[in-house]
Amino acid sequence: MNELLGVLILVLLLGGFSVLTGGGRSASELRMRRRWESSFESEIRRVRPTDATGVLMCRRCGASGSERAGRCPSCGAIL
Repeated sequence: MNELLGVLILVLLLGGFSVLTGGGRSASELRMRRRWESSFESEIRRVRPTDATGVLMCRRCGASGSERAGRCPSCGAIL
């Protein structure tokens, strides 16, 4: 019984310590992940001007590229 109680206390102490230390991830890693996710979300939700032809104009170089391709054929930027 005493051994079980000792093991339980040890597990609770280790769990509490891991919560206090952040669960293995540093604050900078969490910030970097949130920053990447926010830029990804804004890229998904961006409204892109298109017409019935399915051709988009590159914002970087002005070349025309297929809407389905998603990338500029000249410079490789996201359309």
